[in-house]
Amino acid sequence: MSQRIKKAELFFEKLIKSVIRKRYLVLIGVFLCSGFLGYQIKSLQFDTSNEGFLHKDDNILTVYNDFREQFGRDDMLALAIYSEDIFSATFLQKLKALHDELKEVVPYVNDITSLINVRNTLGKGDTLIVDDLLRVFPETREEFERLRNRTLANPLYLNQYISEDGLYTTVLIESDVYSRVSEDDLLSGFAETSPGKGPNAKAPTTYLSDRENDEFVEAVHRVVKKHQGPDFIIFTAGPPVNLHAIKYFLLKDVKQFMLLAILIIGTCLYVMFRRMSGVILPLIVVALSLVSTIGLMSFLEVSFKLPTSILPSFLLTVGVGACVHVLSLTYQSLRNGVSKHQAIVDSFVHSGLAITMTSLTTAAGLASFAMAKVAPIADLGKFSAIGVMISLVYTFTFLPAIISLLPLRQKKNIRVRQETVIDKILESLAEFAIKRHLLVIGFATTIIIIGAIGVSRVLFSHDGLLWLPKDLDIRKATEVIDRELNGSVVLEVILDTGKENGLYNRDVLLKIDSVNEALQEDYQNNDPFIGKTMSVTTVLKEIHQALHENDPAYYKIPENEKLIPQEFLLFENSGSDDLQNVVDSQFRQARITLKVPWRDALIYIPFIKDVKGRFDNAFSRQTLDNGNEMRVTVTGIMSLFGRIIHAAMYSAAQSYGIALVVITLLMIVLLGNLKLGLICMIPNLGPIFTVLGIMGWLSIRLDMFTMLIASIVIGIAVDDTIHFMYNFKRYFNKTADVTEAVRSTFDTAGRAMLTTSVVLAVGFFIFMFASMNNLFYFGLLAGSAVILALAADLLLAPALMTVLIGKRTKI
Repeated sequence: MSQRIKKAELFFEKLIKSVIRKRYLVLIGVFLCSGFLGYQIKSLQFDTSNEGFLHKDDNILTVYNDFREQFGRDDMLALAIYSEDIFSATFLQKLKALHDELKEVVPYVNDITSLINVRNTLGKGDTLIVDDLLRVFPETREEFERLRNRTLANPLYLNQYISEDGLYTTVLIESDVYSRVSEDDLLSGFAETSPGKGPNAKAPTTYLSDRENDEFVEAVHRVVKKHQGPDFIIFTAGPPVNLHAIKYFLLKDVKQFMLLAILIIGTCLYVMFRRMSGVILPLIVVALSLVSTIGLMSFLEVSFKLPTSILPSFLLTVGVGACVHVLSLTYQSLRNGVSKHQAIVDSFVHSGLAITMTSLTTAAGLASFAMAKVAPIADLGKFSAIGVMISLVYTFTFLPAIISLLPLRQKKNIRVRQETVIDKILESLAEFAIKRHLLVIGFATTIIIIGAIGVSRVLFSHDGLLWLPKDLDIRKATEVIDRELNGSVVLEVILDTGKENGLYNRDVLLKIDSVNEALQEDYQNNDPFIGKTMSVTTVLKEIHQALHENDPAYYKIPENEKLIPQEFLLFENSGSDDLQNVVDSQFRQARITLKVPWRDALIYIPFIKDVKGRFDNAFSRQTLDNGNEMRVTVTGIMSLFGRIIHAAMYSAAQSYGIALVVITLLMIVLLGNLKLGLICMIPNLGPIFTVLGIMGWLSIRLDMFTMLIASIVIGIAVDDTIHFMYNFKRYFNKTADVTEAVRSTFDTAGRAMLTTSVVLAVGFFIFMFASMNNLFYFGLLAGSAVILALAADLLLAPALMTVLIGKRTKI
């Protein structure tokens, strides 16, 4: 045995003896620490927003926040209402009742727009009148028919407030950008400008919270349920509803997963140990670790986000591994007549280095995501790695201290351990792997090659809507709105002309119109399509038409440039504030909105690039009189999605590389042999290539959850390899016989390896009971990878050692 290992074992011996001597002090310290952190959980914040996927200093998010501060929200909640007789007194009265109740009872609403109050721009002589469309309700059939014709002929209304066939109308609800300021905050900042739109608005630092979005969406659902009817069919969709549904199912699933994880882990532990202490002690260790980790998140003010929702079940599952190895050896020593305290010390001396290294490799695999550009993935990487290390600390402190206090004794009438079915299986596997080592290696190589080919077919994905159950109303509603109203989400383009009143320039406005028309025409039959474009030119053309006796022939930008500022001034003097939705107060920046369907973010990456390129070509090279250049910025909810998928792709590649390098180095350090360390990575990388290959062949995409599999599993899979190699090296150096070394390894560590892998696999398979599809695939693939890794350690690793060692007597 090398001097390095002897020193490590001596260290663990001294440590555990010290813990046993000071066990009461150790237990008090553990409970005080976990109690303090556990108390912090009450302040834990949730953030399931789309913005929460990006770091606060991400440039795309900064631009999006600036956009929201200036123009308000783009991610509206949409109600699409179906009726065969929209333009009738009965329907419009129902619509008004719905509109009024939404306005009255739904909290955190900034604006509600429907046919009831949508802008109606008309001219009477030289007077411009901007009023609500239904300020006065029609009374006769002829008036209703005129309303129908006027509505369907208005470019503003079409595919925004009314479908082309006139069978669907919408209510668009814009929630507040910022969290409501408390009364105390209002008084303390009485001299300051209140939050709102525009460059002079002083924005609070807190955006609308998860809790407030929940209240907003739930209030809308209650009102919709009250007004729903056979001749008034309401479909509810939009990003706020999507987020609310995702959060609901995640929280529901997390609670079920934790209960299932505890039940299944407890069952597996009891089957292995046949002792209640073997069930309760590991569960206490992982429970303390989980409470401490989540409490630390809350203490550091890190919000609980979508991907971090797997953290509780994950830590419950992963945390038992070290405890299983320690208790397995402790109970084995007790059966052999060793005293309790000596059995505890011996178990840590024998496995202390191995479980330390396995915890480090698991933490390394998880920590590889710590630098991810996707914020919740980075949080998950950091805190799951911290949780694993906290679990290791409790294993070396709480576990020996509490065991030393329990009345553990050798079971009566047990003299020699009887060979179990598991022992027979392990012995058969060892014999097969050694005698048929070439067959094992050949078969494994074939599987890995097929998997590697499949890896090249793997694609990324980010589509929160597809995570939800297929029969969920929100999915159906989104499909209806995309189909009947030409899109349910938007892409925003901001044109900064570089100077005050730059939007009075007719050439600029004509270019905006030209690019919009070209985009809408070119993407008319594409996927994604552009269902509608809206900008400052939409308002200007309305005004110009109204001032020319409402003649549709004048729905265009004025030919006389001097009329442009005058017509805008007339509109502002009419009392409407709708211009602030499309321009800033200086008429320097223009908002251009492209209405598009809800699609996978991956599809939008080239689309966004093309849209920006077209506006860049039209404006960015144009130099103004003051020397400034016009700037084009693409933002909005779909731009965020595009950034998220791009960040995910970068983060996945980065984390896989970091995990591979760090874990390989740790393996080489542990084994003290470069060649052996590299070869021992084969049983760990093989399952990863195989599972990623399966994803490629079956067209299962990498999303925010499945992208975690490779780094998580390589960190976990290497644990069994470390236990195998650590024990194999010890026994081979004693016996110089590969077969005997493998059998002895399986005899001492095999049951623990099998149990921990089964617990881990089942812990991941639990996610297959999730309501959400992404969690189902995460559980299926991660659990399968763990099973494949166990098979590799029980078959491929012994076969590789047989070939590698040959006739040598030492390694």
